[in-house]
Amino acid sequence: MATDPIRVLEASATSVWGETDAEFLNRLSGAAVILIPGRDRSRTRALCTLLHGNEPSGTRALHRYLREGHIPLVNLLCCVPAVETALHEKLYQHRYLPGERDMNRCFRPPFDDRPGAIAHRILQILAEYRPECLIDIHNTSGAGPAFGVVTYEDHTHEALVSLFTEHLVVNDLKLGALMELSRPECPVVTIECGGAGDPRSDRIAYEGLLRYASGEDVLKLAPGTHLELYHSPIRLELSEGASLTYDTRPVPGVDLTVPPDLERYNFGTAPEGTFIGWLDGSASRQRLSAKNGQGIDRLGEWFKVEDGRLMTALPLKLFMITHRKDIALSDCLFYAAPETEHRSIDS
Repeated sequence: MATDPIRVLEASATSVWGETDAEFLNRLSGAAVILIPGRDRSRTRALCTLLHGNEPSGTRALHRYLREGHIPLVNLLCCVPAVETALHEKLYQHRYLPGERDMNRCFRPPFDDRPGAIAHRILQILAEYRPECLIDIHNTSGAGPAFGVVTYEDHTHEALVSLFTEHLVVNDLKLGALMELSRPECPVVTIECGGAGDPRSDRIAYEGLLRYASGEDVLKLAPGTHLELYHSPIRLELSEGASLTYDTRPVPGVDLTVPPDLERYNFGTAPEGTFIGWLDGSASRQRLSAKNGQGIDRLGEWFKVEDGRLMTALPLKLFMITHRKDIALSDCLFYAAPETEHRSIDS
């Protein structure tokens, strides 16, 4: 019989979780699901954190919540998948283990490798406990404010995101992420708390968790809620084999050289003509794409090249800009959307 890739634990008054989040992860030692019994045992909400091993804010929030001995309003089912990744070599260094798939790309078949087996087991556990909603907590790979991401837009998804942030991205990209499992009986949202090294990110994760765990009706938008919505973003990606670096001047032989301060545009408006980086000749442009969820490439519409400089061709909102070369090459450099919708709930 195959070994279960996830340990299921139940929190109790006698549980010992360690003094620090590093001790907490070492005690878990591998992928785990922690059930925190609520005052109302008939209902369950789910939480996932540490799908990426280099994103600690959700783990720190959960560890603090457990150590402080809080009792949630309803059962809280907490998934902590990438424990081994977080502990590998140096704490919170790796997004996923070298040679393995990104865990947050594994929530659709095939499930025939280690991260796939963990993702598949999470799906089975969620089907068993049938939570009424699920929050997936992450950190961004660059600096910037917190925001939520959903694949389906309605008031329940908006309400869950509003527990943490007022920025909401409606994303129709299909990557095999956990949030793509959202359905009416269990809405799923991703919360990007901000940069991994920013204390504000830890605070946003913890305070949002408190609201999520204690709120009577977290699927209803509260009066006075204000949201900024961004629809159908593209991902600026480099093709396999392309080269990238960060520098204050163009680097010969590198397809795209990005200025180190590009992160300043995270969730700010990048006007038409905003400089993105230097391209090393026309061949380098062919190694870029800017596809949306329908697979339509907007590169030629939303960006332009003048004298080897890649620039925006219209005002854009940029977000999830990363300064990590490995993530920019394996995932994307940033997301972008052309418009923002403002929504306020008055009553």
